[in-house]
Amino acid sequence: MKSEIVKKSLKKFSEVLSFNYPAVGWYFSSEEMEDSFVFRKDKWVCMFMYLKMMMKKNNKIRFSDDNNRACTGPAEYFGFTELEDDGGIFLAETERFCKNIEISKEYTRWSATLIHPPKGKYLYMEKLENIDDSRQIEVVNLFPANMTSLAKLATLSSYDRMANVDNVLIPDASGCQSVFTTPYHENFQENPKCIIGLMDPMARNFVPEDMILFSMPTNRFMEMANNIEGSFLDKDFKNPTGF
Repeated sequence: MKSEIVKKSLKKFSEVLSFNYPAVGWYFSSEEMEDSFVFRKDKWVCMFMYLKMMMKKNNKIRFSDDNNRACTGPAEYFGFTELEDDGGIFLAETERFCKNIEISKEYTRWSATLIHPPKGKYLYMEKLENIDDSRQIEVVNLFPANMTSLAKLATLSSYDRMANVDNVLIPDASGCQSVFTTPYHENFQENPKCIIGLMDPMARNFVPEDMILFSMPTNRFMEMANNIEGSFLDKDFKNPTGF
């Protein structure tokens, strides 16, 4: 969906919900834009070390298959390189996020099923308000200001669904999986779900304590925005209980 249209939907959300940080959009491109921060270092770094900087300085982060010695997660989970199979050692023995090798191997197998080939040479992450109107936005990241705003987003995600038990997922996922891979995967599903992310203890070391992530593919973002009018979030709705 073109950025110009997505921004109009963002305005609908901003009128009824509070956010701590600017919304972020993701898009593919074959262009090597010069005003981009390149996630490529000669030492290990995590992409989330630069998230707040990107928002503050109004630039963008560019991802590709070239990450030098930086964390390989974005290159792998964004589809630019093959997902490395280390026999389950990293998750089970280094990070200890999986109890044993077999669980770690299964996690890697499952993760591979969520990865889709990139549509361009580069993937860009940028504040939605700054993205050129002609760009095709694939995923939107929202950052609700508090648990009340998060609860309202979760409720809106089930507002138009017959089944209301699993329209929002909190997957056991790395930070880069939750910010793009998983919500992008939902774009290919019949009933795309929303993702509560940044539940990765490693990634949480590099983001502000008050940063809550609520992500969705653009098609679901647009549907939810169009559902605000007439819902419990409608500006003209007078709730009888006074919440």
